[in-house]
Amino acid sequence: MKQLGCFWIFLLVALSAVGQQTVLITDAQHLKKGLYKSFEEFQANSPSEEGDLVIKNRSSAAQIYLLANRNELVIRDGAGQEHKVKNYWGFCDGTNIFIKDNGLNKIEETGYYCIYTLHGIQPSRSYLNQADMTTNSISTPVALKKVLNVVTGQILELSAYNLKKYILPQDSILLDEFRADREKKEQLEYYIYQFNQRNKPVMQ
Repeated sequence: MKQLGCFWIFLLVALSAVGQQTVLITDAQHLKKGLYKSFEEFQANSPSEEGDLVIKNRSSAAQIYLLANRNELVIRDGAGQEHKVKNYWGFCDGTNIFIKDNGLNKIEETGYYCIYTLHGIQPSRSYLNQADMTTNSISTPVALKKVLNVVTGQILELSAYNLKKYILPQDSILLDEFRADREKKEQLEYYIYQFNQRNKPVMQ
């Protein structure tokens, strides 16, 4: 009788543990608004801090001459004062998710591999203004596509090499299609979309 009682206690504990398993953000019905202090908080759709959070954009000059990120996250207190937020992984406004990588970048595709574009501005060569004989420089916007593995947290540049080496080997059919595709460099995002449709991420 005592052994039977122990069995039921064990079963209840096991069922309770199963019920408390973390649900990936890709399976969430609604995105929770707030600040992700870590990748794990993003992964579980569980921001640890809320408040009046706002993304503030910086000028091109600040990005070039101060080597600053293109934007920053601030939190407004009860008096309306803005304070810079430090040491965080990302942010959700309740509709969109932003990952911190040279500023905040909106995640464009959520799935096994999330896609986002890293934006920046870099100075190019100087040129001589003939009107007043001054030297000026032209700022050049740059954009780099990246992918985030929602299971491991690994971030990779979206390139043909990384698709072939690290992502598509997990799906042999897609990998064969990719190898036979002569226009692969023009449609890298297509293979991420297809991979996400065909493969469901599972917590490790």
